[in-house]
Amino acid sequence: MGRPYVSVIIPAFNEATRIIATLEKVVEHLSGKPYEWEVIVVDDGSTDATAQIVDDWSNSQPSVRLEKAEHRGKGWAVRRGMLSATGAHRLMCDADLAVPIHWLDRLLEHMDPGCHIVIGSREAAGAKRFDEPRYRHLMGRVFNWVIKIVAVRGFQDTQCGFKCFDGHTANELFSLQRNPGMGFDGEILYLATKKGLKILEMPVEWYHQPESKVRPGVDSLIMIKETLNIRWNHFRGVYGRLTRERD
Repeated sequence: MGRPYVSVIIPAFNEATRIIATLEKVVEHLSGKPYEWEVIVVDDGSTDATAQIVDDWSNSQPSVRLEKAEHRGKGWAVRRGMLSATGAHRLMCDADLAVPIHWLDRLLEHMDPGCHIVIGSREAAGAKRFDEPRYRHLMGRVFNWVIKIVAVRGFQDTQCGFKCFDGHTANELFSLQRNPGMGFDGEILYLATKKGLKILEMPVEWYHQPESKVRPGVDSLIMIKETLNIRWNHFRGVYGRLTRERD
């Protein structure tokens, strides 16, 4: 088995009730492809049986593996998966598959011509949202406004959990990441823009899932705090010199 063309990273926290259904859909989609692939589930210190369920299920799926981590937040789980992956392209997607896995194909179409990052967007022209509560939409709009003021402009939706990176870019950016929680998306895009990387925002279909782990009040505060940390980290030199490394 050679180097995977695609790695799919799925952060999971207390997803015992639906992680197998998600993995079945992902594996079914990838199994029909002409390239090598891998799926990495990063268990973010779940208190339910998520890790054991994935570990047992992966015994019959050699291209699926589990990474167990302490509970630090979604951002740190994604970081763990991105840095342990070996794929030429690396997709992060949520455990609830709010964006159906077949959208990976569309993102990859834009990766190969030279994009470093393609991000799914619920706000770009042509995007569609289904069954989204009004509070979720408002929460996303307010936070995106904060991101534009504090960290990075030019994106209509920084928080959609469906993003694809080329392998070199993933290693470069996620090794610098410091935000462990929901504010990591903005941090990664901030670092990417400072490095002058090519980023494409692409409309996707997004389906609200009733068992979403997003906590409107708590997560909004965490995201704002972590967004402010981006500028503070840069000011203190935590990220070092933000120039593009050689491929």
